[in-house]
Amino acid sequence: MTNPSIWSSVRRSEPRPGGEADKRTPFEQDYDRLLFSTPVRRLADKTQVFPLERNDGVRTRLTHSHEVSNLARSIGNRILRTQPDCFGGDTTLGAAVPVILATAGLAHDLGNPPFGHQGESAIGRWFGANKQQFTSAPLHMTSSDKFQPIAAEHQSDFLKFEGNAQTLRLLAKLQSTSGPTGLNLTAATLAALMKYTVSSSETVKGNAARRKFGFFASGLLPVRLTPA
Repeated sequence: MTNPSIWSSVRRSEPRPGGEADKRTPFEQDYDRLLFSTPVRRLADKTQVFPLERNDGVRTRLTHSHEVSNLARSIGNRILRTQPDCFGGDTTLGAAVPVILATAGLAHDLGNPPFGHQGESAIGRWFGANKQQFTSAPLHMTSSDKFQPIAAEHQSDFLKFEGNAQTLRLLAKLQSTSGPTGLNLTAATLAALMKYTVSSSETVKGNAARRKFGFFASGLLPVRLTPA
């Protein structure tokens, strides 16, 4: 059986050369890379849902995400300290768990649109009402114009927009720092961020494991895992 502390630290692209001076684990590198990324900084401009406060101490999405990150790390530490053998005695993986949880907590709101779940519904309704704009060529287009309709299996990405899937898309594709794999986070970190393991075109109503999707169908990329 493969040691999970080995396979969970792999990345989709070659890792950045850190040299012997970098003593961080791959999971600590993930957290640091995320903390200094643009999507995290943007959370400072988004207010968390709050009642009509009379002071300036309201939470932004950024402060909320730091609190969730801290709470997630604390839960991981508590589990490890009360059940030290819960990972089969693998101390390397056990030490990584609080860091992975902290990273997942920090990233959990990155893909949410304005107004949260109501924003998700609004995006889906808009694309549903304007579906012809991405499935049929406009009337004014000539035969020489190129129009490529959205593939049928990808249309659910728009019609059922989901903030968690957008988070994964941001970190694994859009926020590129060293190639087409986004922040090039480890497999363990990406897995911790994914709540559901099916794409937007594979959901099944009434199935608890497949009722929602964890990634966009159009976001699938060839995977080439390499040791960290």
